[in-house]
Amino acid sequence: MSKPSESFPDFIATLPISDDQKRQLLLYAVEHEKGLARLDFQLKRTLKDKSIIVNLLNRSIEELRLQQKQLEHTNEELLLQKQLVEAQSEKLSEQLHMLEKSYTELEQFSYIASHDLKSPLRTIASYAGLLRRRYSKQFDTDANEFIDYIVKAASHMNDIIRDLLEYAGINKERELESVDMHEIITLVMQNLSGEISESQAEISTNKLPVITAHRTGVLQLFQNLIANAIKFRSDKHSSIIVQAEDCEAYWQFTVADNGLGLDESFQDKAFLPFQRVNYLDRPGTGMGLAICKKIVNLHKGKIWYKSQIGGGTTFYFTFAKNLVEKEG
Repeated sequence: MSKPSESFPDFIATLPISDDQKRQLLLYAVEHEKGLARLDFQLKRTLKDKSIIVNLLNRSIEELRLQQKQLEHTNEELLLQKQLVEAQSEKLSEQLHMLEKSYTELEQFSYIASHDLKSPLRTIASYAGLLRRRYSKQFDTDANEFIDYIVKAASHMNDIIRDLLEYAGINKERELESVDMHEIITLVMQNLSGEISESQAEISTNKLPVITAHRTGVLQLFQNLIANAIKFRSDKHSSIIVQAEDCEAYWQFTVADNGLGLDESFQDKAFLPFQRVNYLDRPGTGMGLAICKKIVNLHKGKIWYKSQIGGGTTFYFTFAKNLVEKEG
C-alpha cells in the first residue's frame, strides 16, 4: 500500500493516529462518500420525478378545468334544450286541448247536423214515394225515373249520415270486456242472415280466441268485412273464412273470401273515408273500411289486405293483447 501521505487525504494524513486507524477512517470516508453520492442521485431522481408528477398534475388539472368548462357549457345547452322542450310540450298540450275541444264541438255538430238532415231527407223520400204511388200512372217514364232518382239519392244520403255518425262515434270511451270471438261471428251471421241466405255464402272459422276488447267495435269490424265479402262476391259460390293466430304480443285475424278481389295498389287509399276504389256500380258509401281501420287503431293494431283481381281478398288485422296496460 502506498504511503499515507500519498494515498490519504491531507486532513487524514496529518491526524495523530496510526496508519491502520487512518486506513479504517479512509475506508469509512470512502463508504460515506459513496452513500452521499447515492443519496444525491436519489434526491436528484426524486426531484426529477417530482417535476414530472407536478407537470402531469398540472396537465390533469388543466384537462379537468377544460372538461368542467365543457360540462358547464353542455349543462347550459341541456338546460336550454330542456326549457325549449318544456315550452314545446306546453304548446303541444295547449294545441291538444284545442284539438280535443274542436273534436268535441265537431262531434256535437255532426250529431246536430245529422238530426237536422235526417228529418228533411225522410220528408223528401216520403213525399217522393207518395208521388210515385199516387200519380205514377199520370207521369211519363221520365218523371217516374226522376222520382226514383230522388228516392235513391235520399236513401244514399241517409246511409252516408249513418256511416258518418258511426265513424265519429268510434273513439268514444267504451268499456273493455272479455269477448268470445265465436259469439261475435254468430251475431254477425244473425245480423247478415238475409244477405247470407240470398248469396248462399258459406262462412267458416278455425278455433277463435276470447280476447279483451271493445265488444261493439269488434262486432262492427267483422260485420263490415264479412258484408263486404258478400257484396263483392263473384259468380262462383261464395266462401268466407275467418281465422285467428296467436302472435305473442297480439292476436292476428284474417277474413278471406273468393270474391272479385281488390287492387293492392289502393292499399292506403282503400281505408280512407268515402274512398271507393273498385266496382262503383255496387251500393255503398265508401266508409266501411275507414270504420274498420278506426276500430283496429282503437285496439292498438294494424290492418291491411292481400288480393288479386278475380282471385279473392284476404284482410289481415291485429289486436294488442296488453290493451289495458297501453290504455292505462
